[in-house]
Amino acid sequence: MKRRTRTLLIIIAAVVVLGALVVANLARKPEGVPVETRAAAYGSILSKVSATGELKAEAQVNLQAQVMGVVARLYVKEGDRVRSGDVLLELDRKSYEAALVSARSHYTQARLSFARLESLHAAKLVSSEAWEAGQAAFDMARAQFEQAQDQYDKTVLRAPISGTVVQINIKEGETVIIGTMNNPGTVLMVIADMSRMQAIVDVDETDIVRVATGQKATVEVDALPDTSFSGTVTRVGYMPSAQSLLSTATVKGTTFEVEITLDSTAPRLRPGMNVHADIVTAELDSVLTIPIQAAGRRDIEGRETETVFLVKDGKAVLTPVRTGKSSDSDIEVREGLSPGDIVITGPYKTLSKLEDGRRVTIKPAPEKKASP
Repeated sequence: MKRRTRTLLIIIAAVVVLGALVVANLARKPEGVPVETRAAAYGSILSKVSATGELKAEAQVNLQAQVMGVVARLYVKEGDRVRSGDVLLELDRKSYEAALVSARSHYTQARLSFARLESLHAAKLVSSEAWEAGQAAFDMARAQFEQAQDQYDKTVLRAPISGTVVQINIKEGETVIIGTMNNPGTVLMVIADMSRMQAIVDVDETDIVRVATGQKATVEVDALPDTSFSGTVTRVGYMPSAQSLLSTATVKGTTFEVEITLDSTAPRLRPGMNVHADIVTAELDSVLTIPIQAAGRRDIEGRETETVFLVKDGKAVLTPVRTGKSSDSDIEVREGLSPGDIVITGPYKTLSKLEDGRRVTIKPAPEKKASP
């Protein structure tokens, strides 16, 4: 009898414990998905576009020969400063001089002959046809003389601008050729005005729509790692850059050329140096911001909408928003949120699969280590 009573008591105790566990489990709320959050708050937005390219002088001229010939005298060397109009080189001009003398002689003879013919024509001693033929011969002789004079003058190459001779591609005794429509001529030398430098950078097609003339930029030169130069966008290309057009099937992507004029220069800067530029496309203060990773396009009632997930009553609530400018870390929110709203910012894997109404648990922010 005692044994049966003891067994009954054990069974009753087990039932009571089991019932208590069931009640406790029913009373406890299901655990939510751990998420990272941040409150929407007013802040600043600095939106930038980055690009790479190279330096060039604002005024830079590639000098080519306009007549063929052998270089007789070269008056400058690389690094020399020249003024506009200075003589840079002379070609052998013997043949051009002979042609000029011959053309001048024919012109003088034609001019004198036509003067006599005009007197005879005024006295009606020659026909109009003879006078017209004489005038044509005179005009042709004059044109040939002017052409010969022009060819002779072009054997002397003068500086078209003031600047520095940054490159010479010819030596005394070498022959220069002139260019044609399909074949470029010899580039004899390059003169650049180093007092005004520009960065020519290639901007990706996804970013070019945000770039405009007048925007400020910071340019860093690879050769001078501890130095940066401020500048202004002075030209935005409308056609893809030459480098982009020459891209092969394995190298895809379209870029557009952007010109940035530097506000200052330095003696160590050289045309052709590689540069990295950050162009400021937007700068906003006191706007409502959230972390950029919190916003994403999601389907709401069959329509792709910019959205965020808010935390309300322990649940993720999908909320449509209207965003604006963005920086590397934050994005402007123009509609849909209020300051202090708790926005889910991560982790990325959780955020990408999160569903509206899902229960969540806010992960505590990591403690900042005290500065030593």
